[in-house]
Amino acid sequence: MSNGIKITYLGERGSYSHQAAAQLFPDASLEGMRNFNDVVGAVESGDFDKAIIPIENSISGRIPDVHKLLLTMQLSIEAEYMLEIRHCFAVYGMRTIESPSLEIKTIYSHPQGFIQSRTFLHSHFPKADLIDMSDTASAARLISERKEPGTAAITSPVAAREYGCNVLYENISDVAENYTRFVVLGRDNIGDNVANADITTIIFQVNHTPGALIRALSVFEEGGINLLKLETYTISEKTARPTFYIDAGAGLNDKRMIEVLRRLETRVAYVKLLGSYPASAVRKRSSGFLPVDQPVGDK
Repeated sequence: MSNGIKITYLGERGSYSHQAAAQLFPDASLEGMRNFNDVVGAVESGDFDKAIIPIENSISGRIPDVHKLLLTMQLSIEAEYMLEIRHCFAVYGMRTIESPSLEIKTIYSHPQGFIQSRTFLHSHFPKADLIDMSDTASAARLISERKEPGTAAITSPVAAREYGCNVLYENISDVAENYTRFVVLGRDNIGDNVANADITTIIFQVNHTPGALIRALSVFEEGGINLLKLETYTISEKTARPTFYIDAGAGLNDKRMIEVLRRLETRVAYVKLLGSYPASAVRKRSSGFLPVDQPVGDK
């Protein structure tokens, strides 16, 4: 039964985004969208309460389309959620495979599914055509609907079951510990829910002059705050100046972070605060994401 909260995510039922949304909001009304612009726009317009989007993967890194959206969206990051990714190789109808390189001619998946399973694909299906889909669940749905011989999907076991596909190979990711970091986006003011915040996410721009980036980053060292993530943007009409994304290891409930932001504003050309929220407990495991606390051996 729905609790009245409306959540949107990317893709079909069974997609990794759908799984993250269902785990985070089990009693909410969930609805998938065709692309990230639609997901974000549905919350900005007020049609939905929150969005769940993947922001980066421990194997393949940032999700470029989402990274670009962060520049202009009118939403804030309210939480992060790490979902373990277990890609599988699924077909429709076939239960065993004796000559896979001959029988499988076309494989469907989201581009991230292909990137994260390169070793498997090179070893088992080096000549197969790889066709991009909007999400991994759509790939499973497509092969189940078309029922074409010689087609397969890289998808999740959940999506394979959802669309009646048979899993021929399990856990095909290049790295055993494969996590995707999702974030919850909402319209709340950033300062409303920071009591337990551990991470503050920021986008800033500096002038194109020598030492400008070093001067900006030095405020975090001076404030005693570790950086969990630093990404750069390519130059475009939206980023005329050098532009950077940062996850800083302190929340807005920390006086150090307040002071660091105050000093950062004096050293950059532009700053956008995206959110302040609790860190996922998965960061403390071998997940590919840095923990907020500094490891003992690194002190």
